[in-house]
Amino acid sequence: MRVSYPALFYYDESEKTKYFVTFPDFENSATQGTDISDAMYMAADWLGGTVAYDIEHDIDIPKPSPINALSLVKNDPFKDDKDFKLEYDPEKSFISMVTVDLSEYLNGDTPIKKTLTIPKWADKIVHELNLNFSQTLTDAIMAHKITQG
Repeated sequence: MRVSYPALFYYDESEKTKYFVTFPDFENSATQGTDISDAMYMAADWLGGTVAYDIEHDIDIPKPSPINALSLVKNDPFKDDKDFKLEYDPEKSFISMVTVDLSEYLNGDTPIKKTLTIPKWADKIVHELNLNFSQTLTDAIMAHKITQG
């Protein structure tokens, strides 16, 4: 099951780790990377670990913000900090969606058997589409949790 959230990638040539990454939908979120590839990897790893932790500890998961509603300037995580100013190159900084497969982060090794009842028409569709009941239900539960906040 995958989740996607927008992330802000701030580039600073003067830093050893060139990219500072933050997720505006999560408080106090931050990671970094030495180049774009490393920053994307670190962002996905941060997102996977955080969302999995929140799920396993019954912490509300925020709805992803629309990416086109975000701004590097308006969503600067330090904009209200009088003692720190985030220095970055606006030409090399960007906003991107980060996607991660949570199955790599969740305790997926412990299945719990459930019995369920569905309407006959739904069973027919499941077989026509060759769907996996467990995976489909798991994906639907995650989608519902994220959209309900």
